[in-house]
Amino acid sequence: MKNYSIKQFRLDYPDENACLDKVFKLTYPNLEICPKCSQKTSFRRISTRRCYQCTKCYYQIYPCASTIFDKSRTPLMYWFYAMFLFTASKNGISACELQRQLEVTYKTAWRMLKHIRILLSYDTQDLFTTDSIIECDETFVGGKNKNRHRDKKVAQSQGRSFKDKVPVLGMLERGGQVKAIVVPNTSSKSIKPHIYNNIPVGATIMSDEWYAYRGLTRNYNHTIVDHSKKCYVDGETSTNGIENFWSVLKRTFNGSYIHISKKYLQLYVDECVFRFNHKKDKDIFNSLLNCLC
Repeated sequence: MKNYSIKQFRLDYPDENACLDKVFKLTYPNLEICPKCSQKTSFRRISTRRCYQCTKCYYQIYPCASTIFDKSRTPLMYWFYAMFLFTASKNGISACELQRQLEVTYKTAWRMLKHIRILLSYDTQDLFTTDSIIECDETFVGGKNKNRHRDKKVAQSQGRSFKDKVPVLGMLERGGQVKAIVVPNTSSKSIKPHIYNNIPVGATIMSDEWYAYRGLTRNYNHTIVDHSKKCYVDGETSTNGIENFWSVLKRTFNGSYIHISKKYLQLYVDECVFRFNHKKDKDIFNSLLNCLC
């Protein structure tokens, strides 16, 4: 199967009606019984609004309600094309680039990308099982202190002080998918609740020597690779997989987005997680569309 191309996209979604039909099929799959009259019926498109009407009782359904398209005056064709560009790019697409592509305002482009990223937060539910081998690690997102102007340098920001950075916890299954969460700090109280909530008891966890992971042996098969001793692989134990994900995440942030505020960092992290988890998906665009339902 070939990758989903712009040629195929244009064939599938040539106009506004095709886009709305797709949203209707996703939000109301196999709809044969009218929710109001309870009769077997069909729904016809109302040309003046984004809605479908029952052919018997005239009850109207608005498929865009409660979706990212709700209350948006932006044409659905723009939304779909933005989602295509979002998935076609390996390192993301900035709001400025989307603004140029669609000839909309920066505010509109930024809002569209924000709501597309919100869809992705539901894509990493219950990823791991008791048979999973999971690598856990943290990284810090933020500019390098040495690159700042003298008046903006942050004192005593070395190592894990993260006064000028935001920590992110990552959990990656060997040969599987990853989940990453922005955390307030890298203490045990911040890290362990996320591990307990996402990794089932009995699974195998591999981590570095950081003290926050101590005590996991009570519920998990926990092995450690000691980076402080320049040891990065100890038999089957390593965190190289999650380190690879951090490399991809930071290349995306540094290359496409330049600056990301702490308020919206989780949305950008979710974007990188989605793209990483679907890296072998030939039709990632429709995988994103399926997040609507």
